[in-house]
Amino acid sequence: MAIEKVIIKNYRALKNVQISFQDKINVIVGNNEAGKSTLFEAINLALRRQLNKRDAQSELHPYLFNKSTVEDYISNLKEGNKPEPPKIEIELYLKDVDRFAGIKGTNNSLNQNVPGVFLSIHLDEENFSDEYKEYCSDAERIKFIPIEFYKVSWKGFCGNDVSWRSIPIKSSLIDTASISNTYSANKYILELIRDFLEKKEKVSLALSYR
Repeated sequence: MAIEKVIIKNYRALKNVQISFQDKINVIVGNNEAGKSTLFEAINLALRRQLNKRDAQSELHPYLFNKSTVEDYISNLKEGNKPEPPKIEIELYLKDVDRFAGIKGTNNSLNQNVPGVFLSIHLDEENFSDEYKEYCSDAERIKFIPIEFYKVSWKGFCGNDVSWRSIPIKSSLIDTASISNTYSANKYILELIRDFLEKKEKVSLALSYR
């Protein structure tokens, strides 16, 4: 088992979870809707930056965020406060062996000098800071996280950006529930939007649709 530990914050049902794994076989047991599938989805997201077999940036939606975290955030906005925009964080701590040396460092919440991968979904302040402030100016209209203003960051614990090629782990998430007859049609529409619209046009379209 290459992964020794996973820390997940604000991802779906998993608000703040830390799990350590055994060296060989691990069995995850729990009630329905307890977050078993979500755990594996989060690990796959951190290893491959994928949701629904596509790049996570194109698959972001408000319901990825933990429900209670979102409710607290919106409640704070309506009370006139200025809470930090919610973010999703997933950390994978790997075995401290030579093949993971390229992603070793202290860029993690535990400040440990170990190999690992850190994925976050957070507000894109560089491109959408002003738009986000304008959107939040009328707190009464806010019903969900404005995911159109968010981006995915994917780094090793060394602090550098990573890609699936630079993570020396082969992984596969097999989930029969993800099979859909509309997959090809959805992919085609998404490709049209990606290829023909500018970034701010995509944001405007998505906000209007919601």
